Formats: sequence, structure tokens, C-alpha cells
Amino acid sequence: MKDFIYWVDGNDRIIFVDANWLAFAQQNGMGRSNLKPVIGTSLWSHISDITTRHFYQLLMTDVRNTSRPATVAFRCDGPECRRFMELRITGAGRKDLEFRSRLLREERRERMALLDSDTPRSSEMLLMCLWCKKVKTSAWQEVEAAVNEFRLFEQDRMPMVSHVTCPACESLGLRTILI
Repeated sequence: MKDFIYWVDGNDRIIFVDANWLAFAQQNGMGRSNLKPVIGTSLWSHISDITTRHFYQLLMTDVRNTSRPATVAFRCDGPECRRFMELRITGAGRKDLEFRSRLLREERRERMALLDSDTPRSSEMLLMCLWCKKVKTSAWQEVEAAVNEFRLFEQDRMPMVSHVTCPACESLGLRTILI
């Protein structure tokens, strides 16, 4: 299993990315050929979802304040795959943090425009679980089922996606971080 590693400093600026992280970013739409455009940028400029951003802020504050690592299982789905991953955040001296993501398994699937960040969006909102990536329809379902139920392929634009916690993940002790 590959690890994807990056470090941030005490001001949450990216100070290091490894070759695996860079390759993963390029394969997933980053499109940059070297490290220079990433190094020195704010971590927050790379996390657009406000709930995910707040979750990261809470984890990072806890690691910095307690010096205890934090490990979280999560999904990092792409338009053509489901990725089951694990993130471990550890202190790396002063207030620097090391982020080490590990791909546990990947499942291929038919392309889902809903998960493509370059897809034009409507003003409609769709709820997706922050943890398991299921979508709220008449029930919590995988993306493919939600696309069919909402007939999203018939739409000119995909809805925007907002992240919450589904009841199944909440029952596991996972929760939405309220802002």
C-alpha cells in the first residue's frame, strides 16, 4: 500500500509533499507538473468544502494541543472510483504536522459526473455523507443509485454537494462538525 505524505507548518502552509502525493494529485485533476505551485500555499486553498475544512481544523488543533496522533478512516472518491483510505496526522516538531494518507482499497465504477470537480453546477444542493460518501435521496444510497433516482444524467448541470453525516455513520460515533 502506498502512503501519500505532505507536511504543513504552524501557519497551515504546505512545506513538503512526497512524490506519491504529487502523482496522486496530478492523476486527480491537479494538473501541475512540479512541486513549486504547491509548496508554500495554504492547506485551506486546497480544501473547498467548509465542513471538511472545519473537520481538518479540529483534528489539527487536537494533534497540536495534545501531541497525540489522530487517525481517521475516510472515503476519497473520484469520478471513476471509490477509494477507501486512512489518514494519520502526527506532530512533526514545533507546530508542523505530517499528513499520511494510505489507500486501503479502490473499486472502479462507471464515471460519475457528480463527483467531477470540473462539472458545471446548478444552484440545487445534494447532501452527501462526509464519511461514507452515500447520498441522501429517499434513503441514503451510493452515488450511482442517487444519480438514477434523481435522473442526474438528464440534467444540464449537476447539483452542488454539501457534506453531512448519515445516520449509519453517526451511529458509529462519527458526526458532522457543526460550524
